[in-house]
Amino acid sequence: MKIEQEKTGELTASIKIELEPADYQEKVDKQLKEYQRKANMPGFRPGHVPFGLVKKMYGKSLLYEVVNKEYSEALYKYIDEQKINILGAPLANEEKNTPIDLDKDTILTFWFDIAFAPEFTVDITDKTQVNHYKISVTDETVEKYLAEMQKRHGTFEQVEMVDDNDMISGEFAELDENGNLKEGGIKNDAFIYMEQLADEEKRSKFRGLKAGEFVDVNPKEIARNDFEATYFIGKKKEELENISSLFRFTVKLINRNKNAELNEEFYKKVYPGLPIENIDQMKEQIRKDAIDSYQKECERKFVNDATEIIRNNTQFDLPEAFLKRYILETQTDTKLTKEKIEEDFEQHRDVIKWQLIENKIIKEHGLNVTAEEMRDFVKGYFRKVNEHEHEHTHEEGEAEAHHHEPDENYLNQIADNILKNEEEAKRISDKLFDDKLLAFLKSKLSVNYVDVSYDEFVKIISTKKQ
Repeated sequence: MKIEQEKTGELTASIKIELEPADYQEKVDKQLKEYQRKANMPGFRPGHVPFGLVKKMYGKSLLYEVVNKEYSEALYKYIDEQKINILGAPLANEEKNTPIDLDKDTILTFWFDIAFAPEFTVDITDKTQVNHYKISVTDETVEKYLAEMQKRHGTFEQVEMVDDNDMISGEFAELDENGNLKEGGIKNDAFIYMEQLADEEKRSKFRGLKAGEFVDVNPKEIARNDFEATYFIGKKKEELENISSLFRFTVKLINRNKNAELNEEFYKKVYPGLPIENIDQMKEQIRKDAIDSYQKECERKFVNDATEIIRNNTQFDLPEAFLKRYILETQTDTKLTKEKIEEDFEQHRDVIKWQLIENKIIKEHGLNVTAEEMRDFVKGYFRKVNEHEHEHTHEEGEAEAHHHEPDENYLNQIADNILKNEEEAKRISDKLFDDKLLAFLKSKLSVNYVDVSYDEFVKIISTKKQ
């Protein structure tokens, strides 16, 4: 076997692998003999099928299998032995790789293209200032959330006339150029939520209507987006641009939301399992949940801003041509074309760049998540669940003696079962890593805490996205 590396650019190279029969034939023959030992064919006793017949039946496919395994193992062994830090994975060079005839070729040649991970340093200092927003939870915010909960858990009652915040059930029917119902035109039943109509002009078209009455409107004009417009008329998005006529919306039913009453039943429905008995406790829980939610949003914003700054401040080149090819050849989205990759490559490049930076930070600062940390997290979670259940039952007057700490073996068993699930294990690992990264960034950067309202925070995020 012969392996050579040929530099093709600053950060790219090609690896050439040559195999001779001596590299694979013995392994092929060995496996064929194993096939012969197990072969069971009509006319022959088990294990006594002629070797030549076995070779004729399985030799070619087995040869391909062994050869593929040999050059693949040789490729990665070479990369490992040469301590080559590659970017992505090797790609077969289809231009240099010629069709192989295993019956004739004595030397089999395979070419692979690789890219080298760039060398760089990550400079993270307390001179780099990043805003960390803190959203204040006002009484107004609490009242707003409470009203939304009342509405969400409320009931609908049928009314005679459309007013604001009503839900209207009706039919959209296409009109012709003369304003008459179009023969064979589009007809579709749909709901219209008054509160989702963006402005007063649109709401005024429906306000005051009764069952059986109608209004002529353009679905695209009253809809908030194309998706909603397609729902109104029951058509696909690509069909929408061909529709320009007015539609007649005829009211069938009008339903009005009746807010849930503020009572114990409502409290239990919203927060099952929590000892909430009055409105003050309800508001306090809403405030606590809002603070927790806002904190997570603010932390996410801080990490995103910090990583963007670090990424922009860390300079190194990337083998862009190789990466575009790598994305195309390894992508799972069949709709992802070469042109689309080219169009969105800046985003792809930013993601790849941060992955490299992140990996370096993990390695240099020990931010990797261990199996033991994941086990401790799961066990800690169930200890808290146990404590919460104890507090709840104790408040309800159950005997203190019924409470006991969960057995360590039991907790280990739970942790083992949960971490066997790959998706759950990844979720826990990602959560722990996010916590570590957040703590690391806060410890290394100059954090500027800024108090804002939720509306101000939303505006900041929206402005950033634009």
